[in-house]
Amino acid sequence: MTALNNLISRVKNIFGRKATPATNAATSAEPPTDISVVSDLRLKVALADIEKYLGDNFGTPTANLQYKEYTNGTSLTSEDATFAVSLVILTTPDGAFKLPDNVLLLGGVTSTNDIKWLGVELRKFTNFLMQLCPKHRIQHLAFAFDKTESDDSHIVKVNGLPLA
Repeated sequence: MTALNNLISRVKNIFGRKATPATNAATSAEPPTDISVVSDLRLKVALADIEKYLGDNFGTPTANLQYKEYTNGTSLTSEDATFAVSLVILTTPDGAFKLPDNVLLLGGVTSTNDIKWLGVELRKFTNFLMQLCPKHRIQHLAFAFDKTESDDSHIVKVNGLPLA
């Protein structure tokens, strides 16, 4: 009989619970990905300058920018069709591939515009980053290149080898 009473008690407990209000459902939402996730003030100011550059030059809305903070740095990823970038600022030594601390790493740039336009804009953006680094006490500017074979249709291949 006690087993039956325990079962009835459990059923009453389960079905007797009140529904959770909608305001509590928002707390289980995804964590923020805006610039507020960056805790280091120096990096936050540097990333705000990059955010402003992307907005002023390409009209990139802040909603298209995602920030992440890691134990060894911060990343910024833009999901903009015109000019999308992927950046990382390392704050501890040996953070990635034995790079020192205080490194701004440009990991990728893509665009729906043609390659000539992208080359010109990438040069301007690189110059901007070179000026940004000393302003925010970032000692190194590094570029990452993909060592794997590209599936980009713009790369011409002859007998399976790149033309250039």
